[in-house]
Amino acid sequence: MHAEDPTMLDFAHGFLMRSAVMVPALMIVSIGAWSALRKLQMMRLDEPFDAADMRTWPLAYAMADAAIFGLVFSAIVSALGDGQLTAAVGGGGAALVAIGAVPLLIAKWRR
Repeated sequence: MHAEDPTMLDFAHGFLMRSAVMVPALMIVSIGAWSALRKLQMMRLDEPFDAADMRTWPLAYAMADAAIFGLVFSAIVSALGDGQLTAAVGGGGAALVAIGAVPLLIAKWRR
């Protein structure tokens, strides 16, 4: 595609605007949730990291996962357009990547 193509510009604009809002917000929420769960002693940080068990995730990994979710969601919604169905597809797709695929890749990489 060419830079002059309005659909590419629309995608880039939508992706950048959504990401600029969503990624920091999701990272802040993940910090708050991680801290609250740690304070409630629900985290298992004394155990080895297990990508499949969120209770063993260090804060940096939780924040990175939240950022990946926000970026994937922004990309899907920017590509498909605004709407309730698109938001559901974007949320589901982002969850599959951030909570499903990324932990599997990390677990495979750490072996």
